[in-house]
Amino acid sequence: MTEKKRKNNPQSAAGNSNFYDGFWRDLGRNLHYTELMRAEFLVESLREFVGGTENRILDLGCGRGWMAEFLSPFGNVTGVDFSPQGIEFARNNFGRHGEFRVADPASESLGLPPEIRFDVVVNTEVIEHAENPLEFVRQMRSFLRPQGWLLLTTPNGNVWPEFEADRRFVHVLQPVENWLKPSRLSQILRAEGFDIRLHEGRPMYEFRARNHRWLQRRFFHRLFAKLGWGHKYGRFLLMDALYQVLVARLKG
Repeated sequence: MTEKKRKNNPQSAAGNSNFYDGFWRDLGRNLHYTELMRAEFLVESLREFVGGTENRILDLGCGRGWMAEFLSPFGNVTGVDFSPQGIEFARNNFGRHGEFRVADPASESLGLPPEIRFDVVVNTEVIEHAENPLEFVRQMRSFLRPQGWLLLTTPNGNVWPEFEADRRFVHVLQPVENWLKPSRLSQILRAEGFDIRLHEGRPMYEFRARNHRWLQRRFFHRLFAKLGWGHKYGRFLLMDALYQVLVARLKG
C-alpha cells in the first residue's frame, strides 16, 4: 500500500492487460449503479467547473469506453487503455462518442500525439492500480494544458482494510491495489501544482464502513441530494465512504 520509489513503468502496467481483457469482456455494456454515480459526478462537474461543449477530453484508463457517452456532450473524447479487448469493445460500442487508442507502453506519452494537450483529463478508478501514484499524477499533469481540469474518482484508502477483508468483493480485486487515503491524494495533487476545487465521498450501498455507515444508505444519499445538500453530504462522508471524488485545476 505504499508508493514505490521509482517511476511508473508502462511496460509493467501493460503486463496486466490480459487480466483486463477478460475483466472488461465480462462486464460488457451493463453499468453498475456505482458507475452511474461516477458518471453523474463527472457530468455535474463538467457543467459546474468546466463548461462549454468543445473541450478536448482525455479518458485515461478508459477500460471498455462506456464513459465516453457521458463525456461527449462536452467535447471531443479520446479514450486510452492498455487492454486491446477493452479498446476493441469501446470502438464497437461507443465509437460514435469518441476516439479510442490502445496505449503504447514504450512511449511516455502512451502513444498520444506529444503536441496535444487536453482541457480535461478524466481518471476514474485507475490511480489505485498505479504502482507509483505520484508518478502517475505527474503523467496526468503532462497531458493537461495550463489551467486544465482533472476529474478523478478512486476508492478511499481509509477503508481498504475492511474492503480487503470482505469476501463478497474478492472477485473485483485487481493485480495492483494501492488505495490512497484522501489526505495523501490531496497532498500529492497540491505538490504537483493542482488547486483542489472539490473533494468528497460517495457511498457503495452494499459496503458501509467506519463511523458513518448508517448515513451511507441509499435512502440518505437520495434524501440529501433531493434537499440540495449533496455537496455537504459528500464532504461529510469523505473520510468513511468507499469512493472519493475530486475536481482539481492545474495552476499556470
